[in-house]
Amino acid sequence: MRCRACNSRNTRVTSTDRRTKNVTFRYCRCLDCKAHYKTIEKYEVPKPGPAPGEVAPVNPFGSGSANPQSVLLESNVIKLRYMHTKGMNQRQLAKIFGISNQTVSRIVNRKIWTHV
Repeated sequence: MRCRACNSRNTRVTSTDRRTKNVTFRYCRCLDCKAHYKTIEKYEVPKPGPAPGEVAPVNPFGSGSANPQSVLLESNVIKLRYMHTKGMNQRQLAKIFGISNQTVSRIVNRKIWTHV
């Protein structure tokens, strides 16, 4: 993006504010002349996802074992976390439950299966 004051390309976006689903404000500054300015981006096709302030839709497949692609049950997740606190490493747990090491890590760190 070019600076409006000195026409330099040495600019940075300092912050972004998405006020509605179709409009985004970007606050920029020029690193050469230190000018500050605001750009407004208007989208003809709305961006995907909820607009700011709106509630995200509920997962139609359900969460946890209600999801048809789920490999684990809630009881398995509780057992997995318990086994981890007792000293089993994540690689062993992944082998026992038939899931990847990354999935075990995300369960143990409560990034997924947060409702259990």
